[in-house]
This record gives sequence, C-alpha cells and structure tokens, in this order.
Amino acid sequence: MVKNFKYPILILILLFYGCEKVIDVNLNDADPEIVIEANVSNSLGYAEVKISYTSDYFDTVPQQKVSGAEIALSSDLGEEYTFLEVEKGVYRSNENWFKEESEYSLQVYVEDNLFEAKSTLNPSVPIDSVNFYYEDGPFFDPGYYVNVFLTDPIDEENYYRLKYFRNGDLQNTVDDMLLFDDRFVNGNTIEVTIFRPFEENDTLKLQLISLDKGAYDYLRTFRDLVNNNPGSAAPANPISNISNGSLGYFSTWSSVTRSVVIKTEE
Repeated sequence: MVKNFKYPILILILLFYGCEKVIDVNLNDADPEIVIEANVSNSLGYAEVKISYTSDYFDTVPQQKVSGAEIALSSDLGEEYTFLEVEKGVYRSNENWFKEESEYSLQVYVEDNLFEAKSTLNPSVPIDSVNFYYEDGPFFDPGYYVNVFLTDPIDEENYYRLKYFRNGDLQNTVDDMLLFDDRFVNGNTIEVTIFRPFEENDTLKLQLISLDKGAYDYLRTFRDLVNNNPGSAAPANPISNISNGSLGYFSTWSSVTRSVVIKTEE
C-alpha cells in the first residue's frame, strides 16, 4: 500500500517482524540520513538493529544498508549485550532473555556519529477473551467480525498494538495497524474490534504487543503520515526516540498470542 506525495522517499518498515510490508513514504528533499530500526523483545529472545540510509525519490538504486557499525546495548541492571553483523546492515544479539520493567540503553556508532536511545520493556498484558459475530448489514461487508477483550493494568501507562494473522498470513496494511492506549480507560476492560470481515473456518492468530511510549508515538505518527492525503501540506517525519537526528525508532516490547477458529454459532 503506497501513498505518493511530491517529495523524495524515505523507506520505512511497519513494525514488528514477520513478513512485514515495505511502505514508501515521500518526505522533504534532503541529503541521505541514517535510519535505525532497533527491536528488543523477550518474546523473540534476541535483539536486532537494522541500519540504512534514506534514498532520494529520483534514485534508481536500492536503499543503502550500513555495514561496519558498532552497537552497544545495556540494561539498568548492568547487563551488556554483544551484537554481530549477520548480514549487511543487520545486527543481532542472540540467545538473550530481556527482563520486563527494565530500562535498556542503546548506543549506535556509525562513521564517528553516536546515536542513543532508551526504552523500558513493559510487561505483557493477557488477552481475556475473543468473540466474533456475523454482519451483513448496509454498513458492513458480509462476514464475521472479531472483538478482542483485555483488562488494562491499573495505575500504569500502557501502549498497545494488536497484530493479527489470517490463516497464517500477517494482515499488514496501514489500515490493519491497530494502536491504542489506556489514556481514558486506565484499569478498565478494553474492547478492540477488527473491522475486517472473516470467513467461516478462518484461523485467526492474535498478537497483543505491549509497547513503550516512544515506539507507540513513532508508529502512531508513521500511520498518520502514510494516511496523509495527496496534495496536502508536506508531511513531517515520524517522531523518533533516537538522538542526534536519526530517523527510526528503538523499541522494547513484550507480547502474548491467542488463536481462534471462526465457527458458526450453534
């Protein structure tokens, strides 16, 4: 799904992992800039950092990946993690278990430039229940629609993304980016509706991701940017939580999954 504006291109990637779809977003003309995409998750068991340069709209060459960077990751408990470049521009620290409620500090050295960020790994929140119902009214395409329920922890700021897989395939257009927080519902039950019709016998895998505010703000502003109407004012870059003018994000996250099969109610 590509939205075209009248500006050069920054290639951004929808979070997090799996067969993610690449989105081309046109931004203001500028020299190539560093893009850092850093993910730490106890759901994955490893940390990964991708580094590249933005590319110009008129370039025909692929996005340039950055090799030879140095990466340091540490926790507020004094743990340190070593990264290896597993392919050009992709750095990974394997076989790690990251602790919920710990704060992680990231340092990326690229060509004598230092980029820094911090992120707290928020605890995962369970999915309480899932139900579905059939709609065939004037305002809905015919099919089964799904409601997901969770109980938001009280006295905490929580930020969520709900991802879903239909018969094993990640649904990953911008319209499928379900983001929400607990600003007005702290400590209460949250109901999330997936406004996509499903068919009987579809297998639906749900992944409820607990984000920190920095990653949430990045995703939210990224989604708003992609949904900007052509011909409107020049869009701004998504909000980054990385220092020194880097584009991209540093995110620590946890998640839970749940699978259901769509069946006719008996």
